[in-house]
Amino acid sequence: MLAGLLAACSGPGPGEKDVEYDSLDALHEAATTAGLTCLSFTPEDSGSPDVELGECDDTTLLAVFADGVDEDEFLGLLPVEPAVEGQAALAGPNWVVLGDTGDLLETQAGIGGDFLSDL
Repeated sequence: MLAGLLAACSGPGPGEKDVEYDSLDALHEAATTAGLTCLSFTPEDSGSPDVELGECDDTTLLAVFADGVDEDEFLGLLPVEPAVEGQAALAGPNWVVLGDTGDLLETQAGIGGDFLSDL
């Protein structure tokens, strides 16, 4: 019983991509709880019903995708892609966090996901 309770309390680990978020706010809360620095969170207009976007501190982009959006379409629906050295995209089954690789490594330990370059 205790082992089951402890397992239920622990978050996903690196590479676990089964955690879906039903809203941008849920992803934001999980990512900041996992260590993502986000002093200023601003929802952004995506221009598409298929994606909810938000930005942390003008440096990190969070996105939650609608059901039916394939992972290979994620980056195409974002207004920016990882272009600067040291940036990466961490993805789960219906979400992406785009930002500094070091920050995302720490965040991955709490929310799971895989780096898109690793897929």
